[in-house]
Order: sequence, then structure tokens, then C-alpha cells
Amino acid sequence: MRRHVGGNRASAKATTTTTVRAPDSLREMQIVMGRGNITVLGEDRTDIQVDLNVTSSGYDAAEADGLAKATMVKFDEAGPLLIAKVVYPEPGQQRCTLDIRVPRRLGIRIDEKNGVLKVNHVASVVVGTGRGESHVANVAGAVQVTQRGSTITVTDVSSLRLTTLSGAEVTVAKVHGDANFALQGGQLRAEEIDGAIEVEARNTDVRFAKLEKNRRALRINATNGEVVLAGVQTEARIEGRDTDIRVDLPVASTLSIYNEGDESIELTAPGDGFTLDAVTTEGRLTVDAALEKAGAKVIGSNEPGGSSGNGRQEFRAAAAIRGGGPTITLRASRGDIVLRSR
Repeated sequence: MRRHVGGNRASAKATTTTTVRAPDSLREMQIVMGRGNITVLGEDRTDIQVDLNVTSSGYDAAEADGLAKATMVKFDEAGPLLIAKVVYPEPGQQRCTLDIRVPRRLGIRIDEKNGVLKVNHVASVVVGTGRGESHVANVAGAVQVTQRGSTITVTDVSSLRLTTLSGAEVTVAKVHGDANFALQGGQLRAEEIDGAIEVEARNTDVRFAKLEKNRRALRINATNGEVVLAGVQTEARIEGRDTDIRVDLPVASTLSIYNEGDESIELTAPGDGFTLDAVTTEGRLTVDAALEKAGAKVIGSNEPGGSSGNGRQEFRAAAAIRGGGPTITLRASRGDIVLRSR
């Protein structure tokens, strides 16, 4: 009775190190741990080293020590897959961290994690659902992560497919292939992406920078948020609903922006030639003096040649600027369009 009333009053720590073989046939390691921090580092090695650090509660010091030592990692090899699962004793409460060193050629898979994850120098990464911070870097192959809340950073990977939930804050840099984002809440800061970019965003602040080297298509579909692009020099299409959209286009390239709602489209136009086709309905269209001098004249629906045909106030500007070039198409419903020269 005294044990039940008093509860687990003691705690103890234990560390175990296990080394397992990594034959050439092994391609992927799956990690199963309900809660705790995980660090995975790829190295030039031929085996796998797993350090398990455990803190366990217990009724007294002896029990806590025994429970900490009873917490272990069990391994199950299934062809090209090695499963490493943390197994807990029933009494007490255990808090664990895993430090794992693997051959660089292995991919890492975690179906669910709840804690800080750090993965570096491996072949690929798949995370089914992640809570807590995630840091992924230097991955030779594909990275696929679902992140719920908290923060995630991804740096220097081959390709990326990222889904976020519950307002995660995302930082991405140096994706050498395609990048696909499905975002709900929070923010995305991304730069130096070399491949095609696809974004589906809701209630998210989306910002891309340092895209000067990208020559693949960029597609963004955003609702109730903000989209900011800097350094775009490739074909881009943005569709927004109630979304503030700001684009800096240093060099003329094909650009299409469609926006519904009261939020505005702001474009810093390229310094070379392009063809402008801009229309706003029930909003305002403004161009600065330099663009107006280059031929970007704004015509309202109540002016000659400016009829909208639907009874709503409309402003448009259509011109071949500096001799023409790639077409920049801007459409706004209720929102303003603002055009600035460089």
C-alpha cells in the first residue's frame, strides 16, 4: 500500500551501445521509438552503431536502475530492411534518446516520431508523421517528411516532398532536384532550389529567394496567406485566393499571376523587354513613371477602348515594353495590381 501511495520516487540512467552488421544487401533502416530524440549520422563504415540513453523512474533506486537497463533496442532484419525498435518495460516511465551511426549508403525511415530528429549524410529520408523539431541535411537521395507543428530545416538534399500541418515553420536550402510542398499554416522560407517547384499552401507565409539558377517550372496555389518570390528567372504560375503576392522578376520570363480577393499583386518588373497583359476588376492598377513612359498605359473601363463588358469597373494595361518579350499576365479580382520598374 505504501508503494502505491508513494508512487515512483527514484530515477536512474543507463546507456547501452549495440553494434550490428550492415551487409551489402541492406538498403534501409527503420527506427521505431514512441517518444524521444533521435540523431542519425551517416559515415564511411560497414556496420551500424546504436547508442540508447535511458532515464527511468522507479519506486526506489534499485528498481529505477533495473527498469532503465531493461529498456532496449531490438533488431529485425527483413531482406534489405533493418528495423530497430525501442522496447520498454511495463513498470515506471522511460525517457530515451537514440544516437545512431550508419553507413552513408543507407536510407532512414521513421513512420512516427515525437521529439527532436537530426539526420545527416544518409542516402534517403522518410518521416511519416513528425512532432518536435526536425533537421535533415546532406542527403544523397529523396527526402519525404510530414511535419506537424514545431520547426523543420532541410539543407542540401537531392529532392524534397514536404507536408506540414498545424503551423510548422519551414526552412529549406539547396535542393538539387524537384521540391513539392503541401503546407497548412506556418511559414516557408526556401532558397536555392534547382528543380521544379510545386506548392499547395493554405494560411501560410511562403517566401522563395535565390532562384536565379533555377530553369524549371514553378507553380504555386495559395489561399489566405502571402507569397513572396525573389530572383525568379524561369516560367512561373501563381494562383491565389485572398493572398498577398509580391514578385521580383530581375530578368524577363513567362509569368502568370491570378488572384481573387482584396489582397494585392505587386510586381517589380524586369529591366529588359517583356509583353505586359494586366487586368484588375474592381481594384486599382498602378504603374510607375518609368513603365508608363515605356508604354504601360492604364486604361479604365469608362475610357475609350477600356470596356469590361460586364458592368464592373475594370483597369487594364497591355503593351510591348522595350520591344516586347516573354509575356507577363496579371489578373486580379477586387485586389490591386502595382507595377514598379527596377
